[in-house]
Amino acid sequence: MVNEIRLKRLSEVVKQRASEVILLELKDPRIGFVTVTRVKLARDLTMATVFWSIIGSPGDRSKAAHALEDARGFIQRAVARAMQTRVTPRLTIQYDPSLERAQKVFEILARLKRERAERGEEEPAPGAGSPPADGSEE
Repeated sequence: MVNEIRLKRLSEVVKQRASEVILLELKDPRIGFVTVTRVKLARDLTMATVFWSIIGSPGDRSKAAHALEDARGFIQRAVARAMQTRVTPRLTIQYDPSLERAQKVFEILARLKRERAERGEEEPAPGAGSPPADGSEE
């Protein structure tokens, strides 16, 4: 087991090295522009999940997922050399939908803003619609 500070540092090493390998060393055209979003490293360093995202169609995501899975061993070896630990984590590579969800929320908010503007409604002031903090009526 490792302490929290070392675990965070090693997680960052895994994220940095995996990103470098994916962006600069893999020559698979199926990958496109993949972003490593985060890494979850087990406390005993036996497992690491590399989360990734891509902006594009579901087809682009599928192609990238297959390419990354095909390259998992190559990425794992590069990560192991960068970590310089006795134990090497077994990598799993998993799609992270958080960027996609954030994009959808942003689009919904932008659409609502456009609809309000079309109806001539003003943007509510911060805190508008909330009762006063002292409970009194204004």
